Amino acid sequence: MQDSLFQLPMTMGYLRLLHRVYGTGDHDILAGADLVPEDLADPVREISLFQQARVIDNLTAMYGPGIVFSKPEIWNVSIHGAVAIAVISAATVGEGIKLLPRYGPARTPFQRGVIREGRDHYTLDWEVTVPLTQTQWLPMMEVNFLAIRSMMQSALGGDIDGLEFSFSVPIPTYAERARAALGPGVEYEAGVNRVRFPRSWWSMRPVTADPILHRGAINELELTLRRRRENSALLKGRVEHLLQSMPDGRLGADAVARSLGISRRTMARRLSEAGTNFRSLLDDELKERAVHFRSARLRRDEIAVRLGYEDAASFNRAWRRWFPKDRETQRPAIRV
Repeated sequence: MQDSLFQLPMTMGYLRLLHRVYGTGDHDILAGADLVPEDLADPVREISLFQQARVIDNLTAMYGPGIVFSKPEIWNVSIHGAVAIAVISAATVGEGIKLLPRYGPARTPFQRGVIREGRDHYTLDWEVTVPLTQTQWLPMMEVNFLAIRSMMQSALGGDIDGLEFSFSVPIPTYAERARAALGPGVEYEAGVNRVRFPRSWWSMRPVTADPILHRGAINELELTLRRRRENSALLKGRVEHLLQSMPDGRLGADAVARSLGISRRTMARRLSEAGTNFRSLLDDELKERAVHFRSARLRRDEIAVRLGYEDAASFNRAWRRWFPKDRETQRPAIRV
């Protein structure tokens, strides 16, 4: 599961910016990320979450923690693409903020946002949904919060008094730099990563409101999300077809990826986008075959061989999972 999560796609834009600002000279921030500087020139290429995390590890090792706040000015509205444009061009500030949890994952798929309404404020809680270390996800969250600050500053014409940020981590050594960049309303050791907006902002019209620009940004975001879903669903169907057409035994992930003409990493990422993974698809196919072989009254040891099991313990666990109420499950385990 963890391996497939690390294949989540992320925009190359953030990495291009990091490389331009920090990756010059002898500093190889791409080391170990399976990337070369020429890859950054591809205008449509995406990177995986694993690659982004590796670059963050490199930057932290080179420059120490808190690197995001060494040059906070680079994380302005322009670097956040259609998401930022959609937010600041909405009819009201509240409508723009509500777009963040909906479309933010298109650029940062490791996060999930939830908006909650309070008596005198609204909050946007951010949850990290993948098993990253704190040193990996915290810089991404800090960029996220700087992005929101920049968007609110643009939408409100500069006056953002009352905007507050909470981090669910201990107070870092660079806390004062964080407050200098985000504002005085920064707290640590909170129960959740959270942005707090004054309720009075919700119905305000942004100075940057533009219905035509807004519609164009939303259309682009919807197209991006739809294309990802369609491409991933199509690949899932092709993987299922290959598994269904395999002879006795089984196909491994490497063999299926080669048949599709893609890398195993790319296959894992796109199956993750479709809400599944190779192991689950393979298990579904093996269960279907087990049902057929059992109906044909094959012995369990024969079924194990036909399904490609070489390890008796693995087959017995699979059998109990597939047929938990079957009397066959209660019989002594077989030996393959």
